[in-house]
Amino acid sequence: MSRLRTAPKAVLLLAVMAGLSACGSSSAQAPAVDTPSAASSSAAAAPSSAVETPSSAVETPSESGTPTAPAAAVPACAADDVEVTLTEQPQRREGDTRMALLHVTNTSDGTCGVAGRPVVTLVNAADEAVDVPTENVAQPGESVPADLTAGGGAFAGIKWTVCDKSDSDCPTGNGFKVGLAKGGPQVAATLEGFPAPEQSGITVKSLQVGTFQPSNQGVVAW
Repeated sequence: MSRLRTAPKAVLLLAVMAGLSACGSSSAQAPAVDTPSAASSSAAAAPSSAVETPSSAVETPSESGTPTAPAAAVPACAADDVEVTLTEQPQRREGDTRMALLHVTNTSDGTCGVAGRPVVTLVNAADEAVDVPTENVAQPGESVPADLTAGGGAFAGIKWTVCDKSDSDCPTGNGFKVGLAKGGPQVAATLEGFPAPEQSGITVKSLQVGTFQPSNQGVVAW
């Protein structure tokens, strides 16, 4: 009776051990499935940060789309572009010293410029230049270039010393001519406050010529 009771336990134990052995063998022989890792999946899904992008330094056109051309230079006024008036200043008389305001007016249809100082020449009744000691001075200051539109003007001052017409060394004339550049053409100035031309009564012992200015402010205050 004891053999019949123990036999099933031995059989059961052998069966369990055989099952475990089979399971262990199956685990060892099963092929490993290659599954993508989380890092690999992320790298495949996202585009590479090394992809080349357009440079921010690429030139862009200007607002107008075209280069800006430099402004054209204003041409210098020629002598035949202007009229000149010389107005003697009674309030600036001091002894033998006289002053006049020189006004240049652009009579052309366009814009032209003046700069530096005028060239002033005393002339006689025969329209000949009379030799006068002349000094160019920075009065009332350095020249301020001026662009003259049609009808616009610029100013300069002249100062001279009068002399006795009867003296042999007293330069005498009846008018002035004015140019805009040394050695260039000159135009006859309209005179205001001077002796009448027929008197040939303009005497100039020495002459000072000031600079061109865009307004008459202070031009004859020296």
